[in-house]
Amino acid sequence: MTAVLDDYLNRRPAAIQPLEFPHNTHLGKEISCDTCHEGVNTGPVAGLPSVKTCMICHESIATDRPRIQQITAMRDKGIDLAWQRVYGFSAQDHVRFDHAPHIRAKVDCANCHGNMAEQTVAEVKVDHSMGFCVNCHNEKKASVDCLTCHF
Repeated sequence: MTAVLDDYLNRRPAAIQPLEFPHNTHLGKEISCDTCHEGVNTGPVAGLPSVKTCMICHESIATDRPRIQQITAMRDKGIDLAWQRVYGFSAQDHVRFDHAPHIRAKVDCANCHGNMAEQTVAEVKVDHSMGFCVNCHNEKKASVDCLTCHF
C-alpha cells in the first residue's frame, strides 16, 4: 500500500548511490558543478559523472585515498558508476525541464539543489513543487505560461 500511496503523492524513494561522493570536498576546492555534470550548460540533462570523468583528475590526484582506489579498481574492471538521480519529475507531471536556460539565466545550482557544499551524498533539499518553480519564474520575470514547462 505504501508504494501505491508514494506513487499517488509523487514521492520518490531516497536514491542509493554506489559510493559516497564528497560534494563538499570538491566544491570546497572551487570545482564547478559543470566540471563533473557535463551537458548541464548545453542541454536539458545534467550528466552524471562516469568513472572516466572521475579519472580525468584522479589519475594523479588523491590516488592514496580509499574511495579513489575503489574508483580506479572499477575503471580497471570496466565497471561504471551506477548513480541514481536525486531530482527529477515523474512522467505524470508532464514537466519538460531543461537545465541550459536556467544556467544561461544565471540561476545558481543551489537554488534548486540546496547548498551542495554542505552535503556529501546528494539528497533532496528542495521541494520542486509547481509553487516553488512559479515563484522563481515570477521573481526572475520568466514566463509562467503553462507550456513553458508542461507538455
